[in-house]
Amino acid sequence: MKIILSLIFSIWGLFAPESVVVDNSGGYFISNMGKLYVKDGNVLYQSKEKNEYILSLVDPRGLYLSGKDLWIVDFDRLIKYDLSSKTYKSYFATFPRYLNDVTMYEGKVYVTDTYGNSVYILENDKLNVVFNILRPNGITTDGKYLYVISFENPAVVYKCSKEGVVESFTLSDVKGGDGIFFADDLFFVSGYNSKNVVVYDKDWNKLLEKKGFSSPSDLYYKDGYLYVPDMKDGKIYVFQVKKEKSK
Repeated sequence: MKIILSLIFSIWGLFAPESVVVDNSGGYFISNMGKLYVKDGNVLYQSKEKNEYILSLVDPRGLYLSGKDLWIVDFDRLIKYDLSSKTYKSYFATFPRYLNDVTMYEGKVYVTDTYGNSVYILENDKLNVVFNILRPNGITTDGKYLYVISFENPAVVYKCSKEGVVESFTLSDVKGGDGIFFADDLFFVSGYNSKNVVVYDKDWNKLLEKKGFSSPSDLYYKDGYLYVPDMKDGKIYVFQVKKEKSK
């Protein structure tokens, strides 16, 4: 199989964008981290009709959209923002170090803590450690397993069940593993330090490497389009993804 990434457009003028998700009307929720550990971050919503900040935070990172709930990871808490009522609730861990990314797996919310070397599950209104991984950053699921990428050189992907790590894969082309997203039987991975995005098939065979980024972070995929936030560039690059059968 051959993968082709074609740059369609970019969203620019952002302040250290970390994550993006797209709603069903084509609007973008974007987390702008700003300066680290300074309360100058925000979550921005952009659409054809509006451009508004929905929350001011410290260092908003991972985003996950589930129905009318927008899950947001700030530096020391997980936030559930109700898009209908525009109200939110915060959830905390006992000793958070650097909360980073979020996904939903088997009806439960999971959050990574990169410098706490932990993956949390949200239970009873609290983030509880479910297993430990070295430098966990991005997190995604194929529906059967969780996949966590480490912020290491080279990056390691950990395939996990609810009980813990099942197996792991070292990605020699990825340094400072940051974003990971599974869709259409493909894994999309970003290397913050290697400044690249790599596409793998579901068996972790490398299909494509895209270089030339400054600091690619969380990745998002929807309806044939891959969204790549680049923090240092202050942009989100949007690529059309095409599959071609190898001759």
